[in-house]
Amino acid sequence: MNKASYTGTVTATGGVGKYPLSTETLDFIQEQIVLLEALAGIGGSNYILRAPDGVNEGVAVIVNDDKQVEVVTIQARPVFSASVKYLTVTTTPKNVIADAETYVEARVLRSAQFTTSKGAESYDINKFANIEGKALASFPTNAVLAAQIKNMPQTVLNSLKDVLAEKLTAKTVVGLTQKQLDALKTACVLSCTQSVALFGAGEYTVVVTQQGKNMVRQEIIQGQDEHYVRTFNGVAWGEWAQQLETAMHLDVKIVGTTVYLRHGALGADCDIVLLRKKRRSSWRSTGGANAYAKNRGQRKKRQPKRQYVHFKGINLSKGTPGQWYVPKCIAVADPVTDGNLIGKEMPTLCSSLI
Repeated sequence: MNKASYTGTVTATGGVGKYPLSTETLDFIQEQIVLLEALAGIGGSNYILRAPDGVNEGVAVIVNDDKQVEVVTIQARPVFSASVKYLTVTTTPKNVIADAETYVEARVLRSAQFTTSKGAESYDINKFANIEGKALASFPTNAVLAAQIKNMPQTVLNSLKDVLAEKLTAKTVVGLTQKQLDALKTACVLSCTQSVALFGAGEYTVVVTQQGKNMVRQEIIQGQDEHYVRTFNGVAWGEWAQQLETAMHLDVKIVGTTVYLRHGALGADCDIVLLRKKRRSSWRSTGGANAYAKNRGQRKKRQPKRQYVHFKGINLSKGTPGQWYVPKCIAVADPVTDGNLIGKEMPTLCSSLI
């Protein structure tokens, strides 16, 4: 940087500190200030160095239309908000009057302010380095940058951990949006909280699996083990469908004299009943006195076989879907005759059949 000695200059006649004040001197000073202004470009693209607070002005660094780095003040009002779209710079020429002489546009004043509409010289607020998602972040100081560089190895490790979590194991996500959910097409497991509401809940687990080259399957697990599934066919996502264990799933095992059952998800109107085999007569009609009028005196044969009937109207207790349990009698057709069977297990219920 160039330098002028204002107080130490010696003249030919022995004078000290008599530096001549002239337009050349003032221009010399301004050139040095412009050099300092160029130093602001070290911050990269446009950025807000200090935001106005409603009372005090702010400071911004911009790369102007002439591709030059420039430092401008930001008017105290309005302050930054989510509605701000531009930083608009206003140029105001100013005349200077001295010794009865008017010097036209001797000064050019430039200031900026936050605006919602575009002006003659406006800069998109989203193009500023420390504007993220309509939020203004503090411009990092040298101390902050030094700390970030020092912590960079840990930052890289954390980032790698997040990437691996998305691909291999589970990762916790806060505030998952519908757009982000639709974009999940790589195999991963996400534990989501405060996220887009699905089936009345904002907390759930998302399991993403790939099926072949184009198909992707997403499964939502929430609440009391409720499962919802949809599939991506390579073009668009299908509708969500709830997955339930089929009620036809029924397993039986016997350990010693104890009978165990295991069933799928059963509706409230679905019952488990006890059936027995009943021999069916080989006669369709005997032609006796109790026969229908058209069949009296006629004997008709049919194929003899066995059929299942509801034994004593016994209903069995239900268990937890997918878990083994010991069923007991909870209802009978004739409580007066068979009421003693209530609460009994299978060996007692079937004793009369053996």
